[in-house]
Amino acid sequence: MPNFHDYDDVTTRPKVQAEQHGNTDQARNQRTRTLLEKRKDAILDALADPNLSRGERKLLEVQHKEIRTDIRTIKYGAPIRVLRALDRKWK
Repeated sequence: MPNFHDYDDVTTRPKVQAEQHGNTDQARNQRTRTLLEKRKDAILDALADPNLSRGERKLLEVQHKEIRTDIRTIKYGAPIRVLRALDRKWK
């Protein structure tokens, strides 16, 4: 069993900061924003296809509208729970 009474050992251990691993809210926001922007670009590329059926075009237009709304939601920061939900939604 380790000796936890050695307080000097505990206080001199290197600290691991969240920023070192990209776990900050800002980094998470940026990753999610990048994911959404890539997805939006893919939707716009698909909409440029002249061979789309009416149903496919309508579906892509709805997705484009949704993703633009989601990007506006996180534009100036969002809670981590919102970012996780958007990650799940658009992956």
